[in-house]
Amino acid sequence: MTFFLLPRGLNRLPRASFLALAAALGLTALCVSTANVQAQGAAPPATTAPPAVAPAPRLTLTAEQEYIIREIVLKDLNVEKENSGPETVGDVVPDDVKLHPLPPDVLQKVPQARSHSFYIKDDEIILVSPSDRRIANVIKKKSTD
Repeated sequence: MTFFLLPRGLNRLPRASFLALAAALGLTALCVSTANVQAQGAAPPATTAPPAVAPAPRLTLTAEQEYIIREIVLKDLNVEKENSGPETVGDVVPDDVKLHPLPPDVLQKVPQARSHSFYIKDDEIILVSPSDRRIANVIKKKSTD
């Protein structure tokens, strides 16, 4: 025979009420322990699969920074234009496309572009991450340029 120590007042509950209370407490403990296991690094549900393709390495520039780069590169440099090469952010630039370093004036005024190179195609400046040769930004020529 099993005896339970009950706080005062609970020993007067009918046996069915006591069992219902015990079941509710047990269920609560089970829910809490399950939540703790999930919070401690259990594998996520199968429905949350990682993306199939890594996100593109984008270099985000303001309109003013794009204008500065356009002005310096398109107007002051005599850089040979490429006839081929991708123009989409995230695409890999082939090895036969020659990349150029950004001029010091650009690096001084737009320091976040310091680690990037560029090439020109159809009056667009294509900024490239030289470590993996992926396109980071495309600066299009404005109709007012």
